[in-house]
Amino acid sequence: MDKILSSKCESCGNSMVFNPENQGLHCAHCGGMQVINEETGVGKKQYNTLSKVAKNTNASVTHECDTCGAKTNVQDSKVSGVCPYCGSSNLHELAESIEFNPDGVVPFAISKQKAREQYKNWIKTRKFVPNKLKSDAKINKMEGIYFPCWNYDFNTFTTYSGVGIENHTRTVRRRGPNGETIVDHEHYTTRHPFSGSRQDEFKNHLQVANSQINQYELEGLGRFGVDENLKVYNPAYILGFVSSGFTYDVHAGYNNAECSARRTIENRIKREHDYDSYASFNMKANFSDVAWNYVYLPVWVCGFKFGKKDYKFLVNGYTGFVNGKVPRSGWKIFSLVMGILVGVAAIVLGIIASSGGF
Repeated sequence: MDKILSSKCESCGNSMVFNPENQGLHCAHCGGMQVINEETGVGKKQYNTLSKVAKNTNASVTHECDTCGAKTNVQDSKVSGVCPYCGSSNLHELAESIEFNPDGVVPFAISKQKAREQYKNWIKTRKFVPNKLKSDAKINKMEGIYFPCWNYDFNTFTTYSGVGIENHTRTVRRRGPNGETIVDHEHYTTRHPFSGSRQDEFKNHLQVANSQINQYELEGLGRFGVDENLKVYNPAYILGFVSSGFTYDVHAGYNNAECSARRTIENRIKREHDYDSYASFNMKANFSDVAWNYVYLPVWVCGFKFGKKDYKFLVNGYTGFVNGKVPRSGWKIFSLVMGILVGVAAIVLGIIASSGGF
């Protein structure tokens, strides 16, 4: 389930939310600030078949604002409080909070306003988009979400063997029927058996834990600062933000991590040997010293409607990096292709003309 936590301002009693810009709690009503006692050095647990996340014993209740639709969560279900977004007190009980607390969290460092600016700059760099996109696209409500991820460390020892193929070209000159020299280019290949072993270390290997975002989308957002900015989980970091629970357990996450690591190792081996292609390739990877923890990563999620279609884009809440899909202009793509074809045709005709072909 999703949750947004809320606390009370010590000065005025209104709700406080986490402020990405100063990394503390902020009261929208009186401007009060509160420092968060942050802890670093999030540990990892040894992974085995019995590994699981401990349940959250401090359950809280989510409320939804009838005025603006935002959600807020309080520890005491009898306290309605006020909406941290619009100040309304028209809140009603919606659902309980998620069952499991993460071990660590990378706090939001990019504000909503900054995320919107990042999106506007990003959309300007997209190629082949319709001219009206920047003016006609209707942006939906942007929401800050902490997405859950499984975070693994492990070592691997891999043995491998295969046959690499190298492509070659050689020049062959021969005498033509009229005594002229004819130059031919012959293509041939050589085969190269190879084998070896290697050791690899994987640190903070992240795997998505919720189906609302896929691995491709996560990796497309770049780094999240897990190495240097992962904090011990504190509910204060997610005050005013949505957080999602996991839909893939730690074992499903580890299976995906193994598959991902195997692909990475295979790519490293092939880059090391650098053949043009492979007639065969076999490898066996053994995993050891597997450790894990459960973490939250910050993502601004938004979408826009253009024409009759919806498009989603994501903003990395730590770096501001944007990733998403945009509509493409078929006319612009067609014009580019035609321009390339016309250019190629002009070059060919120029070569023919210079060689006396006409």
